[in-house]
Amino acid sequence: MKRVLNKDDAKAFIKGFVKIFILTYLFYRYVLLSIILAAIFGIINIKLDEKKRREVWKWQLNLEFREVMTGVSSALNAGYSIENAFKEAAKDILILYGDKSVMLKELDVMNSKLALNQPIENVLSEFAQYCEVEDIYNFAEVFQTAKRTGGNLIETARSTADKIGNKIEVVREIKTMISGKQMEGKLMNMIPLGIIVYFWISSPDFLECMYTFKGRPVMTVLLIVYIAAYKWSERIGDISV
Repeated sequence: MKRVLNKDDAKAFIKGFVKIFILTYLFYRYVLLSIILAAIFGIINIKLDEKKRREVWKWQLNLEFREVMTGVSSALNAGYSIENAFKEAAKDILILYGDKSVMLKELDVMNSKLALNQPIENVLSEFAQYCEVEDIYNFAEVFQTAKRTGGNLIETARSTADKIGNKIEVVREIKTMISGKQMEGKLMNMIPLGIIVYFWISSPDFLECMYTFKGRPVMTVLLIVYIAAYKWSERIGDISV
């Protein structure tokens, strides 16, 4: 099955193309080579950007799932069945996040399956496998066990909401603490490129030897070192909980 490119893919390609074209032109000052390398990375960046969008989607899904669990717990406490509790949770999500809610779309799919009399535990298990979010997967496993053994579903939903909430707060605190350092890292990554541009403007002949046949291997080594340092600075700030 062929992949259909969308607007996000086009933006990812253009973003990757421009970024690598500027980078390679600064290091090689060779338009054709820069275009070729930029086009290759632009194609690769489509997959990289898709992965990033997927992570953002999963993070937002986890945020909204906490509210779903709170709504389900309240509905069960009010005497609703578990199936109707998820319908009530969809109404709460619509009020809290509006039509653009990512969880609302998933709840509509789940409620449609429930309307066809599919077992709730199967619906939750399929959803957990689809979204690949650890907290949701754990809830689906616990819920399946509680449903089979006659456990307290209200407490299960409330406990899940509390655990997800605590985890989200920890992640937010970590992001707040390292956000300043991440900005410093981005600025430091721009300094080597700024130095090259500075010499281009102030002393055009100073780097001329680096763009010759003998100088380009040196620039290649420097480019590799720069990319390695850039990726390293990204990995330092990439903390998962």
